[in-house]
Amino acid sequence: MGQAAHGERSLAAARPLGGHDRRRAPPMTDNAIRVRGASLVTHDAAAELSPTARRILAAARRVLGRGGFKGLTLEAIAAEAGENKASIRYHFGNKAGLVGALADSVVHDENIRLLRELSKASPDHDRVDILIEQHLRVVTNLRQYRLFFDLFPNLIRDPSLWPRMAELFDWYRELDLYALEPEADEELRERLRLLTALTVAVCDGLAMQYAADQSFDVEPVLHYWAGLIRHALEQARDGAGVPAGDGP
Repeated sequence: MGQAAHGERSLAAARPLGGHDRRRAPPMTDNAIRVRGASLVTHDAAAELSPTARRILAAARRVLGRGGFKGLTLEAIAAEAGENKASIRYHFGNKAGLVGALADSVVHDENIRLLRELSKASPDHDRVDILIEQHLRVVTNLRQYRLFFDLFPNLIRDPSLWPRMAELFDWYRELDLYALEPEADEELRERLRLLTALTVAVCDGLAMQYAADQSFDVEPVLHYWAGLIRHALEQARDGAGVPAGDGP
């Protein structure tokens, strides 16, 4: 799903090595970055596309930025890229494959920035602060979020793209988990997955509110949220958190 035709590798946002199997520690590769005990792929998969495919993807982003999803037709993308529709199908399979790759590319850069900042953080650096600072950058990046908001309703209407979106959100949760407690054992990870699901929801929800009203000051909200995160972390470390799946 979402893979390009004729062996062209489709763009996938950076994600945990080994997919959804979190029980096995994946090996490090040249394209991975060590985050206090966790290995996450951080290379830009767009760079692995052919020059033509990258040009098509860049053209699709420009078309989306100008005219929204309604304007994102194969004809418009082909004209913007200086290619024909057959070339788009060759490299991305179909429009759904291109849209999936486009969604990956829209959210890629800021999340990789967080991962790299975490990798450079000293052991005594407040990792919650790093996470909140990154969320503030993401939430207030209107240009980037508007592209995603244009894409998202259409992505969830296409069942063939649901696994791809699920993988993206799974990676967001994993990234926030590594940001908060990179060396957590499996029991603590299970508790923290509840918290990281909320961090993703809070970030997306604040971005929507800010997109609707740029006078809305998200910074104090995020700092308040940071206090709640620290409290939840203390509870989880003390074993007071509710493990995933044990709710009412």
